[in-house]
Order: sequence, then C-alpha cells, then structure tokens
Amino acid sequence: MTDYSNMTTGIQATMSKLTLTAELKTYIQSNQDMWKTFGKMSSHIYRKMLMDEMEKANLKNEEKLMVFFFFSVIKNQPRIVKAMKNMNDADRAQTWYNPVFNFISTRITQYVSQANSNNRFPAVNVPTCNPGLDIFFYKLITKPEDRSIDDLKNRTTFSQLHLDSEMQGIAKEGYKNYWDNVVKGSKNPDKEKEKLEAPQMREEYYLTGASDQYLLLDDKFKEITAPTTGYTRATIENYLK
Repeated sequence: MTDYSNMTTGIQATMSKLTLTAELKTYIQSNQDMWKTFGKMSSHIYRKMLMDEMEKANLKNEEKLMVFFFFSVIKNQPRIVKAMKNMNDADRAQTWYNPVFNFISTRITQYVSQANSNNRFPAVNVPTCNPGLDIFFYKLITKPEDRSIDDLKNRTTFSQLHLDSEMQGIAKEGYKNYWDNVVKGSKNPDKEKEKLEAPQMREEYYLTGASDQYLLLDDKFKEITAPTTGYTRATIENYLK
C-alpha cells in the first residue's frame, strides 16, 4: 500500500495535470441550467416526469387535472384507489373516471423507495410538484368558514410558495407538525429490508421546498404575482376568501 503521509501535491502541480479546452469550457457554461439540478430530484423534475407519464397514458386535460385533484384530497394511493372503487354509480359514470382510476392504479405508487423497482410515480410527489394547484384545490374542497392559515400551514405544499419571512416561519411550523404529529410512521413493506429511516421532519427537505417559491393560481390557472419579499399574511388571507 502506498504511504501518502509524507507526500503533498501543490495546486499548481495538480493544475498542470488538468486541461480545460475552449470546447470543454463552452460545454460547461452552456449547460448551467442542467448543473443547478444535476443529481438532484427537484419538484420541477418530478413535474416533468409526471406529465410525461400522463402523456404516455394518453390522458386528456380534464383527466390530468383529476389526478392532481385526488392527491390534493389525500396523498395516499391505496386509499384513493379504494375510495374510487366505492364511489357511487353517478360518479363512476363520469367520463374522466376510468382513465383516472386506471392511471392511479397502475402508474402511481405510494412510496418513493418503491418508485424505481416498480417503475411508478411516487404519490407524495404529485401535490408537491404543483404546489399552486394543490393550494387552489384546498380552497375548492374546504368550506369558507374552515379555511385559515392555521389549517393551510399543515399542507406541505404551503412552504413551497413564495412567502415572506413571517409566513415562511408559519409554514415551517406546519411542515414540522405534519411530519412530527400527522404522519404516524410508515407502512412501507420495504422499511425493514431496506432499513429505511422513520418519517420525520428533516431540515434539508424543508429548505429544499422553501426554496421553490411557487406562485398561487387564480381560477383561470394564471399565476398571481407576489411581492419581491413574498406573499404576506394579508395576501394569503384574502386568497383564502
């Protein structure tokens, strides 16, 4: 074995062994957007993956919307499948029902850890890859008197919005509460075999989401401009009305 303890290689000696051609420099600089997400699975990459899967399944626009909708109601693929099976005849007669049911049944998986092995999209990433839409659906499914920042903060997508410091502080409280108190462990069948860590609040995951700075959507699905410093409490409360 080589003894490196008394050996040093200076910066200049090292650099003399490396070559940056004009072509290689141009290649690196021309792909700056790629390096931002290189090796990282951002919400933007997940969104493209999901939309690609929807295109492969030949889903119509209304059907794509309903996939997002069901995972805004509940982030649990098995429970969505079971609940859809139990919908009444009038609901199951909707033109979107069969394509949406088939897509969720065959192309979505509950656990991120199983996504690679079964080649399906992870359920938890459906709402988080389109936070503005998830918040919009929250308004549609929640009675006006029940809508509040205190309730909204428990949605993990809230922290992904472009919020000012006060609102982001509240969003972090909700994010922590969701992982510490709402998620009651994991039923992932691979958790022992893969030695998966128990679900919990993770600062690095929170910070990744908080850096997204998504915008709210109006009922025409147009993004609502936010101040440079982010949405204020008054803006969020007005939106919820």
